[in-house]
Amino acid sequence: MTQTDLYESIIRRIADLSEESLQQLSQFIAFLKWQEEQWREWDDDELRFDRGDAEDAAAPPLSHASRWVYDLIEQFDQATVTATQTSQGMEVRVAPAVCALEQRLSIWQHPPTAGASVVQYQLHVPADVTRLRFRSKVGIRDGALIAESPDNFVAFRLYVNGVRLWSVTKNTVAWDDVSVDLPTLAGQSATIQLVTDGLGDARWNWAVWGTPLLVGE
Repeated sequence: MTQTDLYESIIRRIADLSEESLQQLSQFIAFLKWQEEQWREWDDDELRFDRGDAEDAAAPPLSHASRWVYDLIEQFDQATVTATQTSQGMEVRVAPAVCALEQRLSIWQHPPTAGASVVQYQLHVPADVTRLRFRSKVGIRDGALIAESPDNFVAFRLYVNGVRLWSVTKNTVAWDDVSVDLPTLAGQSATIQLVTDGLGDARWNWAVWGTPLLVGE
């Protein structure tokens, strides 16, 4: 089907929608447009893998067609959300988040009052993806007073197949960049877990993962 045929097919279907459905469609289109704008915040240089030698370093940027991307926000409905101890006080959802006045579409993951919050994804990595990286921003939403308690930190952790590959503790509202090279998982099933932990004090732990992606070549 050509792009023109696709447009005509969509228009024919839209013509049969009720007014209520048209309003819902308009809202969904607005969301998709906003999501694409969030994607553009990662430019090609940020999503490319570092080159190890001079020949590769001189190579032109890879086209989008050669890149595999798994958007954790887009796939959020397929994820499972659990707590390691209690779910009391835990809040996990997808919504815009503002950290240091910068807004990103994010996974909100406020940890529970005790233990940690876990967002888990089960996925299959294509056989032709030989290099894999996790990219995200982590932050604490504007308005949180966590920094007023110098001993109050929230921990962010990334697990792959049960192994912790990255972690950081944080009590500032600014976005911090995350880039983690993952093990070779070509053609395999993988379990990805985003974890936040209040470390015994979950007050003001307004933790968010901004535009989290798995990027492969």
